[in-house]
Amino acid sequence: MFVSNHDWTVTFPNVAPRPFRALLEDALGPVSYYIGGENGMPFKPKAHATRHILAEKGWSKREVLYVGNTEADMRTAANGQLMFLNAMWHGAASTYGFQFASPLDVARYIDCLCLGLADWFWALEQGPLRVYALAPFTTLSPRYAEAHAYSENARATSKHGVGDANFWGRLLAARVYFSGLVDEIDYITAYPGHAPDSSETVIGEALNILGKSLRKSYLPDLITRHTKAVKSQTARSSGGSVGVENQLNTIRLNRAPSRGVGGKAYQSPPTRSGKTILLVDDICTEGNSFEAGRAYIGATGASVICVSWLKTINTDYRTVSPAFDRFDPFTVQKFNAPVSTANHWYSSAIKSHSAPTDLADVYRRYFNWSWPAGI
Repeated sequence: MFVSNHDWTVTFPNVAPRPFRALLEDALGPVSYYIGGENGMPFKPKAHATRHILAEKGWSKREVLYVGNTEADMRTAANGQLMFLNAMWHGAASTYGFQFASPLDVARYIDCLCLGLADWFWALEQGPLRVYALAPFTTLSPRYAEAHAYSENARATSKHGVGDANFWGRLLAARVYFSGLVDEIDYITAYPGHAPDSSETVIGEALNILGKSLRKSYLPDLITRHTKAVKSQTARSSGGSVGVENQLNTIRLNRAPSRGVGGKAYQSPPTRSGKTILLVDDICTEGNSFEAGRAYIGATGASVICVSWLKTINTDYRTVSPAFDRFDPFTVQKFNAPVSTANHWYSSAIKSHSAPTDLADVYRRYFNWSWPAGI
């Protein structure tokens, strides 16, 4: 689908000028070409420009990506609430959107990350409790042998910064976009690391781009760590365990979080009744991080949707039960242990049994992708 505010012509040395559309059709066959001001087509960057095309074609927003390069393209995509893919091979005209170095890079993104997963692997959808995961996490289970490679990469990426944050960030953004979750949220944030001085999530840039593209501000420092928490993996390896209070007693909310990476701080808390926050974490095990985040954000009156890259296999999710009464989420709190929890069975929340194989296929193809034969 080609969209322009002008009916361009192309001039070659010693050859008569030709309409750009004619050149496209020479190469591609008949194309759909919309020109601002013609046949009822609004001009870019008005929101009605993309709405006009979607209405005429019978498409939803979540079936469409916008590929462009200029500031006008960026604004057109944002106004239409479409994910913006920045075609950098034309030059750095706009700094927004996910940046792609070549048409091949765009094609790989669409074929693998946009079309590769048909659904969430794991989903809890019980009233205000909404938790989603792309695929299972395991590096040992024979039953999920196909998950070992991407699980190792996810762990290396999230814990050591040596995997491929670009892959996980773009995959998560695509799933949030195409699943329609993006239409339900107002802000995006990520759960912090275990220590006050932990680095920002490795997919922070992808979340920031997704937020900017769709006017859903990324709040990188909404949840802050004031005291170092015990790592669950460390506790388990020594024969112990930690409860949700390990997270509840070591975080608080920032009253004036940043509007995007490096952005200005809000003058008043953006989290409040009527707003919905997308809370992102890397690997969900028992849900202690998500439950702490839900408790603190929920104390502002806002709703929370939780999304993780992966869900640890054969491990039940534990919700805080009953939910806490309202408390001041912007100050340090002390919740007495043990905090009462309720189990949600791991197996009962599996939504797509094909997701482990699907993601394994996406993972392999993404790092070895080439144009399909005959194209």
